[in-house]
Amino acid sequence: MDTNKMRDISREQFEARYPVPEGACWNAEQGRYVLFHLKLCTVAKYERFVENWVCWQDSREAVVVELPPKWNDATHSNKQAWDCGIDDARMAIEAQGLKVAP
Repeated sequence: MDTNKMRDISREQFEARYPVPEGACWNAEQGRYVLFHLKLCTVAKYERFVENWVCWQDSREAVVVELPPKWNDATHSNKQAWDCGIDDARMAIEAQGLKVAP
């Protein structure tokens, strides 16, 4: 899965858990949260939110799932099912914004 897509998924999950404070928003060009209205959001509240985001990203970076290898015996009848299962597991893990070891 595309790294940017994984970041977007992770950010969506983060925002579901920690709503973006009023007066702040995600800036896609800069790739970060920005404070745009000081009357709606204090600097302290914004900084606390950004600290949560940094911790969230670090926690996701720390998780790397290692899957078993694909079947190495091409003559075995379960090879296709095994390999499809590995591919499905990889897609499901990456859909949660986590990494899978190659």
